[in-house]
Amino acid sequence: MFGLKPFRYLSQPIRILFMANAVVFAICFFSRTLHLDSLYSYLVGYGALVPVAYEQAWRYLTYAFIHVNFWHFAFNMFSLWMFGDDVAMAIGFRRFWILYIFCAVFAGLFSIPFYLFGAMSPMTFIIGASGALMGIFVAYARLFPDRMILMFFVIPMRIKHAIWIFIALDVFMAGSNDTIAHFTHLGGVLSGFLCMYFFEHDIWAKLRGEFQEKRRGKPKGTPEDPLEGEVRFLDNQKQLDMILKKVSESGVNSLSESEKSFLIRESERRRHGGFRGF
Repeated sequence: MFGLKPFRYLSQPIRILFMANAVVFAICFFSRTLHLDSLYSYLVGYGALVPVAYEQAWRYLTYAFIHVNFWHFAFNMFSLWMFGDDVAMAIGFRRFWILYIFCAVFAGLFSIPFYLFGAMSPMTFIIGASGALMGIFVAYARLFPDRMILMFFVIPMRIKHAIWIFIALDVFMAGSNDTIAHFTHLGGVLSGFLCMYFFEHDIWAKLRGEFQEKRRGKPKGTPEDPLEGEVRFLDNQKQLDMILKKVSESGVNSLSESEKSFLIRESERRRHGGFRGF
């Protein structure tokens, strides 16, 4: 019903994130169970995002890997498993890492002023991957707007509508003093929209290209720049390797029609030829 792949078939970024979060959760769980209070206090005390310690830069990333409650951990990893893999495959692994890390850091930065200068306590400990996952949820809604999900595990709804309900709930509950970091969620939403806007308009690539051209000292559009469609491969394996690398970095949607056709033809040829592992 939820469309979950077996773990071994998940994309590499999702498996890495899942295992990293699981290891940290296991350390927290067993340190509390075995009364190793110093280890638990050290991990949470130095890893959580604490508004009054806003100058400690590492916290803006480490907080996203810490879960101390089983249901908090389980729900976040379920969300990562359910939405993250499709996003990673659609935009490519490199862009997925940029999206995830950017959303985690931005969500933390965004929430700090609300705790320092608002009604919430500046001594609050903020933990969990929810901020980054809200960014992933936004990316999923941008990529697959008409896919259906079960809202609250009950109500079938298109993802493009569900995302706005989640945003409205976080806005409404932001000042409720409950145990949920609603401002961090909202920061994740905003950073998700920003990051996807950059990807959709290829701003990252343009900035990188301009920087590389300045380093080379070569004006844009000189003959050394290969024109799309001019490169031909005599070696099918080499072309296949280049296409698979492109998919890994930028997603399936980055392929041209000719590259997609070649990938399908090569897959069929190798399948009928008894080749395994492609």
